Amino acid sequence: MKVLFGMALRQTTGFVKSLLRLVGVDWDLPDFSTLSRRQKTLKVNIPYRGSDGPLHLLVDSTGIKVEGEGERNARKHGGTKRRVWRKIHIGIDEKSLAIRAAELTTSDVGDAPMLPELLDQIPPEQQIGSVTADGAFDTRKCHDAIAARGVAAINPPRKNANPWKPATAGAIARNEILRTSKRVGRTIWRRWSGYHRRSRAETRMHCVKLLGQRLSARDFDRQVAEFQVRVAVLNRFTAIGTPVTKVAE
Repeated sequence: MKVLFGMALRQTTGFVKSLLRLVGVDWDLPDFSTLSRRQKTLKVNIPYRGSDGPLHLLVDSTGIKVEGEGERNARKHGGTKRRVWRKIHIGIDEKSLAIRAAELTTSDVGDAPMLPELLDQIPPEQQIGSVTADGAFDTRKCHDAIAARGVAAINPPRKNANPWKPATAGAIARNEILRTSKRVGRTIWRRWSGYHRRSRAETRMHCVKLLGQRLSARDFDRQVAEFQVRVAVLNRFTAIGTPVTKVAE
């Protein structure tokens, strides 16, 4: 309720109390302090709707504000000196658009180091067809983590990229991507490889921010729980709004 309607925690407790009165349920509701303490250790079960066939994972990262003025206000009026950010890392199913992997980190953590963490959230028995990410993920650890799952990487090499020493399967696969993109051109390679599908991850990231442009919690553990609740709410809305097609016999 708090995340869905963008309310403060005290407002949420009053709102839920009024709902219980309206439905005639005589239930006790935890007070504000109890809910605040529980949020720090809350374990959120993130539901998702699976899709047929192998999982095509689209990865993206962005920043989200915790406190401080917005960019425009900071440039125009100076804003407050204290401006704190967190980073959101997600991996979505290309077909169902459900968020299958999600992490929240501090702003000093890069995009690429979190790709292995996102892959670890996918069960080992889940077949992955490909992992698509932007050029920020063109690192040895990322390609090695993708190759370790036996997955095809769709990561464009950096513009000044050079071949790596073919010591690992990830390096060999990355060198092949580099040779192909140089031979046919980056534009044709992106069209041929289906790299344009990554825009769906950017759209999903925008949907996460539609639930709020900033995190309201101040403690990091509570911020993680708040972000996970956002992901759970968004996945439920996605599942409800996605039609289920059945072929008539």
